[in-house]
Amino acid sequence: MKARFGMALTMAVAPRREPRTSCALAPASGVLSGARPERNRLELIRRISAMFIFSIRTAVIAVAVSASSLSSAATLSAQSELLCSPEGLMRLIPQLNVNGQFTIPNPNTDLQTFLSAQQGLSNAIDMILAQENISQNPSDVGSLPSRPLIFASNWLSSEVGIQTDGKNLNSPESGGKFGGYRVQSFLTGLTPVPLSQGSIYAIKQSNPTYQALVYPMPTSHPCVNRLFLAAGNTAGFWPTPTYALGRYQLDNNGLPMRDKPLMTYLIVNICLDLGTPAVINRQSVLRPNAMIILALHWPCEGSGCSNNGIGHKH
Repeated sequence: MKARFGMALTMAVAPRREPRTSCALAPASGVLSGARPERNRLELIRRISAMFIFSIRTAVIAVAVSASSLSSAATLSAQSELLCSPEGLMRLIPQLNVNGQFTIPNPNTDLQTFLSAQQGLSNAIDMILAQENISQNPSDVGSLPSRPLIFASNWLSSEVGIQTDGKNLNSPESGGKFGGYRVQSFLTGLTPVPLSQGSIYAIKQSNPTYQALVYPMPTSHPCVNRLFLAAGNTAGFWPTPTYALGRYQLDNNGLPMRDKPLMTYLIVNICLDLGTPAVINRQSVLRPNAMIILALHWPCEGSGCSNNGIGHKH
């Protein structure tokens, strides 16, 4: 391809050689001189035309190469595409398929299936991202525009967790259970921070007003964002692997609009917390407290947000 482009450009730049004449460009004034002014004028026009054609061809080639780079960076394998919808995810992670319906396992009734789904999904995303990172051109990925996933405001979760203050072991879930199923996620209230132009989110609730910050970082896979959390009232954070999965918006014919931002439909995460808020001598402090949470979160709307209580809080 480079050889062909090079030949085309060379042909455009180097006009056909003519027998030498007595004409020449006057070095001071730039005015043609010689015995044949008409031919000199035509020669100048031809050279200017060649330079113009060269500029146009260069611009066309640059646009073609740029379009090719964007297209190749967005091309996914059939297996990678499975991450881009709940229907595809059911094929990739069979534990999420219950009678043809996308279903999050209940950790209180089937802990092993829940753990298998949460851990299996995390590992599958890791593997698919590794494959995409190897197959794609780093320059193409590096030149892509920033297009993080879009996050809803209301969330449910299924999760399991344990915490300790160094002396006692207990669960942060309601009723002291190891797991919470279809509980209100602490992510409820997620809203984009205006100052960040939507690149960073805050969890906005009543007390405290802003509980935590969430940063979705795009990857080489358009349907996958890495997620980073910083809690404002504890020492909680999300270590890797923690991912958000997005689905394409559909047009009126049900076809994916690949040039539009993707909507988040699932979050798989690990949460670590190393402190809990306390008041000592009228001063707010963090008291040592270790907590580990494994969770799956999904957005909800209206009556679909009915829950079985409130999940763990930071």
